[in-house]
Amino acid sequence: MLAEKIHSLLGKLEKRAGDGNQKAREELNFIRWLCLDKLKPDLERRAKAGEIGFPPPIRTLLELADFAIPLLLWLSEHQTANVKQYARNRWAWPAYVHLSKQMQNRYEALVPKFNSTGKQLVTESPIGLGSNLGVIINPSRTKGDWLFVLAANTIRWVADIEESRKVYFGRPWNWLLAHKPFLELDHRNFDDAARKFLESHGRFTRATWDKWKPIFDTYITLHFGPPAEKFKLFPPNWKSNLFIAGHYGTEMQWFEEHRKSKSLSAVEETQSLFDLKAIAASHAVPPLQQIDRPEICEIVNRRKTDKGKWSELKGELLKRIFKLAPSP
Repeated sequence: MLAEKIHSLLGKLEKRAGDGNQKAREELNFIRWLCLDKLKPDLERRAKAGEIGFPPPIRTLLELADFAIPLLLWLSEHQTANVKQYARNRWAWPAYVHLSKQMQNRYEALVPKFNSTGKQLVTESPIGLGSNLGVIINPSRTKGDWLFVLAANTIRWVADIEESRKVYFGRPWNWLLAHKPFLELDHRNFDDAARKFLESHGRFTRATWDKWKPIFDTYITLHFGPPAEKFKLFPPNWKSNLFIAGHYGTEMQWFEEHRKSKSLSAVEETQSLFDLKAIAASHAVPPLQQIDRPEICEIVNRRKTDKGKWSELKGELLKRIFKLAPSP
């Protein structure tokens, strides 16, 4: 298929760019910029036509804004001189911080109004902004950093059952196979069993936190933890599956298991390690404690060992999830 060929070519270009090839990096950046430039008029046409196909254009616009606005705010604070080059020739800043009072008022009219402490909603948003988040946000106190976004999205993908079904192709709750309490149940009809298992814990609130916390713990470890911690959660059939290892970044743990069951020559071992590095470069997401973000660095620096760093970081993320939990 044409799409597969394009993905393959992009993968090769990404590999060359990741290996330090400056020309490949420039070509890759230009292709991405060109695709985004072509995407903008297409999103506008589809959104105004009311299309709701996959991926839905309005949702795509909002996800781009969710990503771009915090990044631009950070750049404005930390790279002011660089940002000034572009801001001087603009009449609007993303999130409708607009020089035109009329446009500014249009944006502000869409935002819910809270009292001075930020705890009580005074006027609802006419577009229902944030009404179905399933989390409690205090506008006056919430620090919208990267960990906040991660905690809020984790709640969305784990506890919001209808929303989580939209996230992945195929089986949306495959990660539950790493949650031991779920494996003790009959899950021959996987989707029904997964839904019933999650629904059995009741609505996610502070009152049901003790029930939900172990599930969040599994999800967080499997998606954001160090490879060794992820691998501990794998059911036996996952530990021998290289595709799953590549998806979760546990190639080396897979290799150690593979080497136990199969005698490898020095040449075979060298070639296997080379292939695994290629898989890691194209698929694996780095563990959360390796992400260069100020709030993450501050947390992981409290401990000396990798295990301690992960324990501290996971504890902070669970704490943030609890703080976002609505009251019963």
